[in-house]
Amino acid sequence: MKSAWRFASLVVCFVALTGCDVVQIAAQSTQARGMFERTLTVNGPVELSVRTGSGSIQIRTGGNDRVEIVGRISASSWRDGVDPAERVRKVEAAPPIVQTGNIIRIGETNDDPTYRNVAISYELVVPANTRVNSQTGSGNQTIGNVDGAVRAQTGSGSIRVERAGGSLHAQTGSGNIQADSVGGEVRAQTGSGSVEVRQIARADVNVQTGSGSVTLNLPQDAAYTLNAQTGSGSISTAQPLTVQGEVRRNRVTGTVRGGGNTVHVRTGSGSINIR
Repeated sequence: MKSAWRFASLVVCFVALTGCDVVQIAAQSTQARGMFERTLTVNGPVELSVRTGSGSIQIRTGGNDRVEIVGRISASSWRDGVDPAERVRKVEAAPPIVQTGNIIRIGETNDDPTYRNVAISYELVVPANTRVNSQTGSGNQTIGNVDGAVRAQTGSGSIRVERAGGSLHAQTGSGNIQADSVGGEVRAQTGSGSVEVRQIARADVNVQTGSGSVTLNLPQDAAYTLNAQTGSGSISTAQPLTVQGEVRRNRVTGTVRGGGNTVHVRTGSGSINIR
């Protein structure tokens, strides 16, 4: 009986261990990866729209006559029973890229079931004279030195812009926003994260964060009306501010050089520093 019991115990252990291996192999088999590359020819300023449900977006500048696209695909199983590897092969064969002259749209899937449980991260090389509209449900965005306006949005992730020759509209549900050089209007909003922006031309500024610090570097000759408020934190400015109304520790209103553009800054918790 003891021998039989020991044998049964060994069998149970073996099955348990084997089962773990089977589960692990099955889990691995439900994942599939792939990639695609495309090069599009352009001959003027580019209007670029790129979106992905889940994945990062990286954009940098290169030659003036082409847009280079690399898409990195990750797919997992879905209850319809379609093999993730089959999904990857379909996307590789016909990626979601549409070109109409110098207007390029990337990532518009039109609710195609092929893209269920499929994440695509994009690496793009574009001409400097490009206007960017980028959107991801979850993932970081990095945008290089472009001459045009930039509109970037992510549900969760950071946004970093090296240069936007025009306006900047940046929004993230959770993550930091950083822009090193903006040549137009600034609109930046994050639910939780810090915002740091350097503006190089006079224009309106509207920055909001639920929780995080805000640092604004404005042009040296900037003339604007300031309205800055923080729920918990300090406010400092290096500009020659003429205060209007009552002075409070967590709220400042006033004008710089007689007023002009509007600068609105709000943070629920964090410091505000205007230089």
